[in-house]
Amino acid sequence: MVITVDQIERYLGQKIKDEYGRFIGTLLSVYADVSGSVESVEIALNEDNYKQIHSDRLKLTPDGIVVIQDWKVEAINIENQLDRVRKRMRAVEELYRKGSIPGHAYEEMKGRFDKEFSKIKEKVKEVKLKLRQRINDLEDHIIRLEKATSNLMVLYMSNEVSESSYKASIDYLRQSKTKAQDEKKDIEKHLDIIEKLESEPTETKTPIASAPQLPIVPKSETPIQVQVVDH
Repeated sequence: MVITVDQIERYLGQKIKDEYGRFIGTLLSVYADVSGSVESVEIALNEDNYKQIHSDRLKLTPDGIVVIQDWKVEAINIENQLDRVRKRMRAVEELYRKGSIPGHAYEEMKGRFDKEFSKIKEKVKEVKLKLRQRINDLEDHIIRLEKATSNLMVLYMSNEVSESSYKASIDYLRQSKTKAQDEKKDIEKHLDIIEKLESEPTETKTPIASAPQLPIVPKSETPIQVQVVDH
């Protein structure tokens, strides 16, 4: 979906989140083409760290602009490519099986789709590697949050941290852990989708024509009469 300057300008100067509810930064500027379609935005992560985010990572929701993780954009793109090439490969096999297309057209299209599928499979390897690396990062992040939570609980139980300070910090830590877990589950879901699409069969099994069956003549139970002719 194309986002225009008119749709996004009211969010300038505001903090924006990712789809898991984590604050990304402050929306500072918009880059758009002459038609008004947003190409990218400039976000301040902090006072000395800025990042330009492409429009394909932006989603307009009733709550404002949401930033989609880059791994998810890549995952969805590769899922769409896999699904499309698989459907085309199955379609050409089915048409050939039914005799709807000639052999030379079948061979030409099958060869082209096989090449496209090989290229996509190389991209699939890269995307799957990126997803698994992100899972590892999230698992490390979750462990770090759990350690921080445990340490805070010890300080609270030993009366070194006040109840109000404890509650404010523990709520933030728990929410952060939940959001990290939500992202991890989302990645695992997309990994599963990609692996299923990758392993789907593309060739339609052509039924083997069986040899025609000769009619079976039932044996007669009546004795055969033989006539002897004298010469």
